[in-house]
Amino acid sequence: MAAGFDVEPMAPVPGRDGALLASLFLLVGIGIVALWSASSGYALSLGKSASWFLVRQLRYLPFALVLFAVCAFVSLDGLRSKIGPITLIALAGLFLPFIPGFGENRNGATRWIDLGITTFQPSEMWKPVSILYIAHIMDRRKAEVCGKEGLSTLLGPLVLVLVGALVIFLQNDLSTAVIAGMSALCVFWIAGAPLSFFLGLAGFLVPIGSAAVLTSDFRLRRILAFIYPAFEPHGQSYQVLGSIRAVQAGGFFGKGIGLGTLKLGSVPEVQSDFVFAAYAEEMGFVGVLFFFALWAILVWRCARRAFGEEDCFRSWLGFGLVTLLALEVLVNVAMTSGAIPATGIPLPFFSAGGTSLLATSGMVGLLVNLSRKDPEMGSRHV
Repeated sequence: MAAGFDVEPMAPVPGRDGALLASLFLLVGIGIVALWSASSGYALSLGKSASWFLVRQLRYLPFALVLFAVCAFVSLDGLRSKIGPITLIALAGLFLPFIPGFGENRNGATRWIDLGITTFQPSEMWKPVSILYIAHIMDRRKAEVCGKEGLSTLLGPLVLVLVGALVIFLQNDLSTAVIAGMSALCVFWIAGAPLSFFLGLAGFLVPIGSAAVLTSDFRLRRILAFIYPAFEPHGQSYQVLGSIRAVQAGGFFGKGIGLGTLKLGSVPEVQSDFVFAAYAEEMGFVGVLFFFALWAILVWRCARRAFGEEDCFRSWLGFGLVTLLALEVLVNVAMTSGAIPATGIPLPFFSAGGTSLLATSGMVGLLVNLSRKDPEMGSRHV
């Protein structure tokens, strides 16, 4: 196949992973129902229809499906040939929210760009693109990474990751900056970067990260609210305490779809970052177990394929994307349950947000692409 964005024929795909696809489609379906149920009361309180947030989300669904299909069937060799321009465009997009009249500020954060008919969050697209770039460049330089010049070889890709994380941090989005950086660094680790690389990086980043928290009143209040929720300075604990009550109220079997009550005013941003609280209240412990089972199947199948790949690029790309998805799910659920301080990480396929849906669809499309058996590589996939 010639280099470029050639798309393979959408005939029956050899080696497609039925368990992966089934878990994916179930998560999408459950996420749509959970979003509608969680957001209906809040939408009515705003004077909108009960399905207002759901309809807004569904407007992005056709674009998400197209992006999923393109990523699932695109030639990975062709994609790699365009990785330079793709990375530069994604990196340049991070600066757009700072342009006056183009960026949009919400609650003190400048993370979005106003496209007129909708808004767009460039950092959501940067996360998978940075993983794609790191997997590509580490594969090209794998001989040097393990050699004497390993550390100097890693410097260029590392600077790119740090610049991206810094720009996202300047958008007042520390949690997304950390998630983006951690998932990219996991690719460095799986690609064989030496321990000295990570030790030196930790010595550089830990003081900077500590300063970023200690010099911000907002972040300090969130840490204090996490350590001592009952104190609740400036109401910082209100969201998490309401979320914990909703999770606990679900009991074993839950109250039933649409029958949750604590989502009505007790859990701010229930349609976005805290949608899992409404889901847990209505579906209970059984529903939460089913949720984790679906994500475990999806992550396990993707990770199994990634580690079974002989092609380093495919293996490292798969590992990085799975790590990113797993981190987003775990961080969101941990925040909703009060296990970590409140963050702004959405729950993939559940939280309202068009850019998050597009980014997640593209990532899962690439994972489906990687999960397919290449006839020329034999039948090593199970």
